Amino acid sequence: MSAEPSLIVETPNQGVRRLTFNRPASMNAFDMDLFARLDAELAAAHSDDDIRAIILAASGDRAFSAGFDINEMADFDAAQMREAFVQRDPVMRHIAEHRCPVIAAVDGVCYGAGALVALACDMRLIGPSFRFRVTAATYGGANATWSLPALVGPERAKEILMTSRVVTAEEAIAIGLASRKVDAVALSGAALELASAIAANPPQGVAGIKALVDASLSRSPAAGWQAEHGWMLASMETAPGGADVFDKFLTKKNG
Repeated sequence: MSAEPSLIVETPNQGVRRLTFNRPASMNAFDMDLFARLDAELAAAHSDDDIRAIILAASGDRAFSAGFDINEMADFDAAQMREAFVQRDPVMRHIAEHRCPVIAAVDGVCYGAGALVALACDMRLIGPSFRFRVTAATYGGANATWSLPALVGPERAKEILMTSRVVTAEEAIAIGLASRKVDAVALSGAALELASAIAANPPQGVAGIKALVDASLSRSPAAGWQAEHGWMLASMETAPGGADVFDKFLTKKNG
């Protein structure tokens, strides 16, 4: 009998791909193999037009991920440590820039690389045991400087990152680190419901929203309006007429 896969790949609903970290005995710590599998599945979903939303989840009830597997890394020399960083760090960018919205369903420990993965996602649904910590400052590193400030503001981001302290579920909701807290037993269903609602909409609009919102963080209001205006005009070049666009709404209203 083969061992359980470290990454479970499912399509639980039309248009939704769910990737579940499956190393619960190690608190879903990322070894090199698991992170390579994650990157490969993200790339496969990027090329699959039938996939319109992605969920990142985790097995067990203790952790989303405790970070990179320090038991594996303890055997790395300095050159291997650098090579591991070169291979793994771009995965966070691949999540953030994925054509599909990526939703993290997070409960329990979300430390180190687990926190970086969650931050790279478009949305975070959390359970009551959520505990978040970016650990880089404790070993002289710097992580999440590009992702956390956009969620909680630069001052609060500096405080969280420089102290490497734990953020609880209650604080995460209060400061905008997560969008919603749900009961642990409801977390998987809530994430699937959200992903399915996104996947049900035309993908070009969802992609446009993701790109425009992400870029708006570095634009003035005028530039943001101009970008949206230009995107809408470009999308209308191949768009149907009003009767086709609003047919389902008119049918429901007049039915």
